[in-house]
Amino acid sequence: MKIATYYNFAFGSNMSSKRLLARLPQAKKVGVAQLYGFELNFSMLSTDGSAKCNIHRTHSEHSVVFGVLYALNAQEQLLLDNIEGTRYDRTEILVQLISGEQVSAYCYIANTFIADQLPFDWYVQHVYAGALEHGFPLPYLECIQQQRSVVDVQKCRSANELSIYKNKEVKNNETF
Repeated sequence: MKIATYYNFAFGSNMSSKRLLARLPQAKKVGVAQLYGFELNFSMLSTDGSAKCNIHRTHSEHSVVFGVLYALNAQEQLLLDNIEGTRYDRTEILVQLISGEQVSAYCYIANTFIADQLPFDWYVQHVYAGALEHGFPLPYLECIQQQRSVVDVQKCRSANELSIYKNKEVKNNETF
């Protein structure tokens, strides 16, 4: 009996393999992928009151979102549906792996938007850590680093979120 494989294009905090594997320990990285005609932004209203990553269509061939393609089994796909919740719509898209191969995958596109909230600093760190880990281009990394954020007043939540990177230094000399 063949097990069904679901391809997930992660473009936000789930790009970090440490974060995704803490949630979905059986997920397998397929590779870095690009989604053309879209842009990354932090415009999804989270249940914690902060902004999270989203993508939106630009219709410009010059716009690109970098992400990580993961292979999930049916159980993990359902679990990720529950994690992402009703704030995102699971949407089928066509991404291009760095090798040039095109793959049909799904990603989560927000259906709840905000205009005036910022992401928590720890959330931006997850996104940056994933982009850095997978060798995204420097201008893309810089855009993520320059994302304005706010400090989470719930220090325990922040410490818990960043504990997966404990004692791991990243190239921009920030230690998680």
